[in-house]
Parts: sequence; structure tokens; C-alpha cells
Amino acid sequence: MRETTDDVEIAFDWAAELFGEASPFHFFTDPERFGGALRTSDSIWMTANREESFGMSSGPDASPLPEWRTCLIIDSMFGEHAGPLARQSQWDFYTRRTQSLDEDVPVVTDATAITELLERDAPRSSVWPGSDTVVDWFGISEGPRLVAVAALTRWRSGQFVVSSVATAADFRGRGLARRVMRGVIAAANARGIEWLGLGVAHANVVAQGVYRDTGFVERARFSRYGLPEG
Repeated sequence: MRETTDDVEIAFDWAAELFGEASPFHFFTDPERFGGALRTSDSIWMTANREESFGMSSGPDASPLPEWRTCLIIDSMFGEHAGPLARQSQWDFYTRRTQSLDEDVPVVTDATAITELLERDAPRSSVWPGSDTVVDWFGISEGPRLVAVAALTRWRSGQFVVSSVATAADFRGRGLARRVMRGVIAAANARGIEWLGLGVAHANVVAQGVYRDTGFVERARFSRYGLPEG
């Protein structure tokens, strides 16, 4: 069996057959820039953003398409290279359905305090104040000091993702990250958001434990590949 489609909804149905509801393909594909999909009986390829030549592939036959400049290969077996593309990072993707929880974490609007916390304690965060993907920042303070934070973001796919979860180094081990995560989940549910996603470095086992403890389930393990620099 080999099928192709230019209809993003059909492509999402194919992805759902492999991954279930709210699949990674739903989160990473921009419907307005969707560039087509191909599937066989057990593998799928999707051009998630044709303008950026970005795609995703999963299954025993997963591989980059020739036109892709960057891609995510789920459960990659390629190692350092996939065709002409070089591996850039490895990370895991989690999702969970939102629900009403007894955890009220306030919205934080002090961009300076958020930036200072991220610069000091989470400098590799993916999202920073000023990003147009941010819906709101949520945080916990100890007196006047912001000590834990997380961003609720909306990607171009229309899906909502928790990003830049950070706790001040001298306040770790007190369950603050779990409190912030539960607060974001509750706030998202109150806003009518059904699903949340998040990405985490494959080696970051501490963060993975926090996310699992707050109900997130691993949906995929990615290797990201791109054209070598230079």
C-alpha cells in the first residue's frame, strides 16, 4: 500500500491511526503551510511546513524526503546522519488532556523577572518573554522574588504547548515545578483548551519525571536532523 494526499485532515487521520488522538503530527504541522503526506502500511511522511521545507516521518521505513531541509524522525535508527542531514538534537514529546485541578497559579506579567530567572537558572529555555507564541506566563513567587515559572504557548499549528518550565536553583526539590505545571493544566482547562503538549530533551530525566507526575504521557522520541552548518 502506498497513498499520498494533499488534504491535511486526511493526513491527520493517518497520523491518528498510528498515534491516537492529538498526535505529534497535529502539534508540529501548520495547516496553512502543509505540503502533503505519504503513507505505506506502517510508515508515514508529512511535510509539516512546505515554506520551511520541514517534515516529519515515523515507522519502520521512516526517512527524510529529498526536499526536506530539516525534519523530525520518530524513533530514528540513523545515528549521526540521515542522508544529507545531520542530527542536531534528541528529545521526547509528551501530551495530556487538560482537566480541572485544585491548583491556582497566578499569571505573571513581569517580563524582567521572568527573563532574570531564565537567564540565571534555565538559559537554554526555548521560549522567552516577547515571543509571539506566548499566551501567558504562570509563576510562583517567594516574597518579591519569582522562583518558578512556565509559559503556555500556542504554536502555528494551533495546538497549545507548555514551554520554558524553570525553577530557581536554590528552590528546587520543593515541588514547585509540579505546582506550576498543575496550574497551567488547570488554567488551560478553564480556557477551553482540550490538549497540551511539551517537548523535553531526551537526557533530561528529572524534567521527564515532573511531567509524568503531572499526567503527561510520552508520545514520541524524536531525532531532529538538518542540513549541516556551512
